[in-house]
Amino acid sequence: MTAPTFTVVKGNPTDDEIAALTAVLAELQAAASATAEPAERNLWGRPSSLRHPDVFNPGAFANVTYF
Repeated sequence: MTAPTFTVVKGNPTDDEIAALTAVLAELQAAASATAEPAERNLWGRPSSLRHPDVFNPGAFANVTYF
């Protein structure tokens, strides 16, 4: 016997009603998993995709003249 997928917290359903509800929920879950597609990975901002991985450059403004 498998573990129950849900519990009834109020009311007194018959065995036939629980079996029907279980069948409907199983069918909905199967339909949802069949149509699910893997999400596209967003690789924006990864260090390997940056053009200039050296962000800090202490010599970048060495030739600036201040007035």
